[in-house]
Amino acid sequence: MYQECGHYYLCQLKLAWLDAISNSAIAFAYYLIPIMVVYSARKRQDLPFQWIYCLITTLVVIGSTIELIEAWMFWHLEYWLLGLLKAITASGSLCAMILLVRSLPKFLTIPNFTELKQANHQLELEIKERHFAEEALRESKERFHNAFDYAAIGMALVGLNGSWLQVNHSLCEIVGYSEAELLSKTCQEITHPEDVDTDFDYVRQLLTGKIRCYHMEKRYIHKLGHVVWIMLSVSLVSDIHGQPLYFITQIQDITERKRVEKTLQQQAYIFENISDGVIITDLLGRVIDWNRAAEKMFGYGKAEVLGKNLGILHKPEESAVLTQKIIDELHTANRWAGEINFVRKDGTEGVCETVFVPLYNEHGQPSATIGVNRNITERKQAEAALQKANEQLTSWVQQLEQRNHEIALLSQMSDILQACLTVEEAYKVIAQLIQPLFPETSGGVFIISSSKHLVEAVTTWGDSTLASKKVFSPKNCWALRRGRSHFATADDHSLHCSHIEEDLFGGEALCVPMMAQGEALGMLHFHCPQKGQLTAAKQQLASGVAERIALALANLRLNEALQQQSIRDPLTGLFNRRYLEESLEREISRAERSQKRVGIIMMDVDHFKSFNDRFGHEAGDIVLRELGGFLRKQIRKADIACRYGGEEIMLILPESSLDVCQERAERIRQTVKHLDIQHQRQKLGCISLSLGVAMYPEHGITGAAVIEAADAALYIAKKTGRDRVVMAQSQVSVY
Repeated sequence: MYQECGHYYLCQLKLAWLDAISNSAIAFAYYLIPIMVVYSARKRQDLPFQWIYCLITTLVVIGSTIELIEAWMFWHLEYWLLGLLKAITASGSLCAMILLVRSLPKFLTIPNFTELKQANHQLELEIKERHFAEEALRESKERFHNAFDYAAIGMALVGLNGSWLQVNHSLCEIVGYSEAELLSKTCQEITHPEDVDTDFDYVRQLLTGKIRCYHMEKRYIHKLGHVVWIMLSVSLVSDIHGQPLYFITQIQDITERKRVEKTLQQQAYIFENISDGVIITDLLGRVIDWNRAAEKMFGYGKAEVLGKNLGILHKPEESAVLTQKIIDELHTANRWAGEINFVRKDGTEGVCETVFVPLYNEHGQPSATIGVNRNITERKQAEAALQKANEQLTSWVQQLEQRNHEIALLSQMSDILQACLTVEEAYKVIAQLIQPLFPETSGGVFIISSSKHLVEAVTTWGDSTLASKKVFSPKNCWALRRGRSHFATADDHSLHCSHIEEDLFGGEALCVPMMAQGEALGMLHFHCPQKGQLTAAKQQLASGVAERIALALANLRLNEALQQQSIRDPLTGLFNRRYLEESLEREISRAERSQKRVGIIMMDVDHFKSFNDRFGHEAGDIVLRELGGFLRKQIRKADIACRYGGEEIMLILPESSLDVCQERAERIRQTVKHLDIQHQRQKLGCISLSLGVAMYPEHGITGAAVIEAADAALYIAKKTGRDRVVMAQSQVSVY
């Protein structure tokens, strides 16, 4: 027995399953309805009253659920759930009816099919018209883009902030940037800094409506860094409400025009300010234009000469010939250049250097001539003086070259004289050095003797016979007497020196004193057979030569004196001990190489102390001085006499044998006794010597050893009674 909704059925099990299956099929069918409604509503979003579809879908879903619950209640009796769903369904149905009633007026306003058909037809017409408009707009845009992209000038769309929105190829070529590079920049970045403010001022006027567009010349900075001049045209594009959208700009490259304008300005400036007078004439020679320099040069103002023939600037007799000559030259060579004599407005004359060239029109035909005139009047006046000055300058240059040559020779002479070691050597080279300095003269170098009583020629030069005596008194030369150069000629009015031989004298002569440290060392004598050779310059050169020779000779004499003082004993005049040691080593080395002998004699004055004690030290010095002079006369040139120390004196006898040395020592011992020595008119008496003799290599193989052996022999001589010669004892075998 099954009970449902208050009814009781006596049913079979098969019929219960049939009812459950039927309710499930109905529920499945009901579920498909909302699914299709939702799918259709999503596909047709344009359908009105979308909420109605949602409401119907909800009611159908609830009704389908009720059918499923009724099938479930065959086995599980849940009446509260079924009642709840039915209550919800009833409430939803009432709400749906209320909403549908309220929406009925809106449903009635929906057009019917005929109206929709008419509306659709109207819509199709509008769509077709819109399509035509869009096609026309597309063609217009295409034409705009073609005109924009392929325009011969630069074009661009620029944002209100100055950024490039769109640029064409011509603009990219003008500024050197690619399209991508340019779109990443702003107008201000490539604008010359001096033009930015002016550009901003125009933009502000555009944006405020004061102007509709503007044109200006400005500068862009090319990508490579140089300046590009452009002509900029800018207009503003706004929307339908008047709000500004962007700028349309047109950019034309005017760099070449600016360059031409600048060139023309420079040419005009040059024309008016050039220092040369420029005259432009037509082919008939009438003046078309000329500059301020021409006004200054010729004295006419521009207004006075415009339209007049150029002949007013020349003499009448020269004008026609000159004009024809210029025209002929222009026809053949397209250029005429030369010097023209002109006449100024005030009648004064001048000379100008002129160049005429033709000017051509755009067809390549000559239409005018231009003449450039340079005033050379002062230059012409100065040319004569300049030529004379050049001749004089040439003479001076030659003299200067001669002077430089003489200075070089004089410097060479000074160097050679400084390199001379002795006065005799200097005498030999002086003549050779002076001859190139005075090639046309002969002469000589005269030196004053030590006694100051004679002047003697030490060297001569030249081909002609020397007109001076070679030995004479200093009083016979005016140069030596006056202390300055003396010039004389062969005429009777000249004052001649007494040393000049009149029968040999001809031409002119010059005597130049050689002064050093205020003392006259001698004299340079020059003799020239012909007059005019010993000019003032040559006389000045001779003074310089004499000065250098005197200085060189004084230095050589001083060096010789110093050298003698360094190796000579000042009291005896003999060599000192240092020179002895150097000479002995030199002579021993020479004897060793040549297998020769060297003898040494060491001597000592006997009882020398008694001279000092009895007559004083001054008397002792006189004894040593007289002994030194005596020995210098007794020895050979090859022998060396030295003061060894105190009253000891040593002789070095190169290449001497033992017998010769002993014999020389004995002769000196005996001869010295004949000296007559006086001090303050008082005789000091005779002196005697003790001598020791030694030989190299018998008594030693070194200088010190030989000196020691001679000293030992001297000691023996003094111990054994003095006034004797003792031979040293042999220490080595003789070779």
